[in-house]
Order: sequence, then structure tokens, then C-alpha cells
Amino acid sequence: MKFYKINDPDVSAEFFEEEVLAINLKTGNYYSLRFSALPFWRLITNGLSFENTIVTLSKFYTVNEEILLPEFSDFLKSLLENSLIKESPEYPAITTNEWLNKSIKEYRKPVLEAYSDMQDLLLIDPIHEVDVNKGWPNKTNESKDK
Repeated sequence: MKFYKINDPDVSAEFFEEEVLAINLKTGNYYSLRFSALPFWRLITNGLSFENTIVTLSKFYTVNEEILLPEFSDFLKSLLENSLIKESPEYPAITTNEWLNKSIKEYRKPVLEAYSDMQDLLLIDPIHEVDVNKGWPNKTNESKDK
């Protein structure tokens, strides 16, 4: 069995009511994870194996595992390709799934949308690339030439 975790320190993720917003600080891309991607992200990044995550989601959504397996295999592949998560040695899984009961009960395929429109801003080094007269997030003339 393989286990996964957030690709720290390069990725930061925040939960909102109906989406996870993840930012890859190395690439400057940010991602919106919606629908069944929320419980999947939470389970997989908190120590549940891929196989056990599929079983848990199958029970939660009352959807056959054979339907979920290809959808989430592709979704997992996308998370890995975008360096949002990485393989991890086994570690204890979350102890409670209370938050799962608050999730949307209707099954909808996981969605991962990528955005690159803020790359320039997210990749600015706020310590070294600050114009002393204008502050941050203004690039210095030196960093604009790069």
C-alpha cells in the first residue's frame, strides 16, 4: 500500500466550505479541488491509503468502488503530476471522520482546476524582491529583468 501527504513545504492548502484551495509555491500555480475531491484530499493526506480511501468514499457516497477506482486513480495521478502531494512512509490515519458527515452527500466526480494567472505575483520573493520605495508586491527593476 502507498501513502501520501501534502508536498510540504512547497504546497499550502486551505479548506473552505465547498473547496480546497492548494497553492504550489514552487511553480506559482494554484488549484481548486471541488466536489468529491474534498473528502478524498482530506483522507489521502491524513494517512489513509489510496485503497482505504476508495472504500471509505464508496460507503460514504454509496457508490460502487469499481466506479470510483478509475476516477480517483486519474485524480491521484493529477495531484502527483502537479506536485501537490507526494508519497510518504506509513503514518497513522486520522482518528475521526466527523467532518465527512458534513460533506456534500451527493456524489460528483472529483474536480481539479489549475490556475496560473497569479504566477508572477506568487513567485516574487517578498524578502529579496522588494522595491524599497514601492514595497511588496512590486518587483524590483533587477527582478523584472530576469
